[in-house]
Amino acid sequence: MLNETHPALKLHALSNLNAFVDYFWPEISTSVPIIESLYEDEEFDQRQLAALLVSKVFYYLGELNDSLSYALGAGPLFDVSEDSDYVNTLLAKAIDEYANFKTKASEGNDQSAVVDPRLETIVERMLDKCILDGKYQQAIGMAIECRRLDKLEEAIIKSDNVHSTINYCIDICHLFVNRREYRCEVLHLLVKVYQQLPSPDYLSICQRLMFLDEPDGVASILEKLLRSDNKEDALLAFQTAFDLVENEHQAFLLTVRDRLSSPKLQSSEPVQSGSSEPDSVRDGIATLILASYSACP
Repeated sequence: MLNETHPALKLHALSNLNAFVDYFWPEISTSVPIIESLYEDEEFDQRQLAALLVSKVFYYLGELNDSLSYALGAGPLFDVSEDSDYVNTLLAKAIDEYANFKTKASEGNDQSAVVDPRLETIVERMLDKCILDGKYQQAIGMAIECRRLDKLEEAIIKSDNVHSTINYCIDICHLFVNRREYRCEVLHLLVKVYQQLPSPDYLSICQRLMFLDEPDGVASILEKLLRSDNKEDALLAFQTAFDLVENEHQAFLLTVRDRLSSPKLQSSEPVQSGSSEPDSVRDGIATLILASYSACP
């Protein structure tokens, strides 16, 4: 029936073969050239079904490169939500190829390199499905591997517990992201997400900023906490400073200190009754940082 001239008969043949390809792929494999010609016929409106059928045959033949190539041609007929060895194997291969392409393009600074849009579509469909199904950790792992920071941000924001998800993301980043440049990109994104939260975790933000060697950002946060009318924020500023001091990154700490008001270590004049409390706390933080530096051998 594949050789029939009427499109309806060809469609009927393709549909039946696709339904039984798991069982009769050896017999169907002898007709692969005919099915390939149907896919290549741009006037045949069931080209995607032909591509899907050929993809499955090549999968069973162990030709995964050809199988993935035709799966890309199958468009939406290649169902990423299908739980089968065929789909799972090709999805893993698609993600691997996409991740390799994105990594090489990024590390080689080749801005002209363009990924196959069909491959990108499959990866995006898989990422979207993971997020929709609430499989945020799986989505995060895939997004980091594929260098899709937009999908990484989406997975974090839509998760049930953003703080916990960010911590998971940090662990994954430090364990599996080998290149410092890309690790910094991920951490920059996490800082951005942290800062957008209704109740930002300033302590975690400052820890990430220290890793990124951005003392200006830390100093800005400390100043923001000190200018707050809430006295708890001043305590948080001290807690953050203590935490940074414990990391013993002295050059970074001195730069943070320099962005704050200089501590009045040598002043013998009594503190004016009208002196600003934030200034006193700011001086205390600067003194704490300076003292930790002086204590180091």
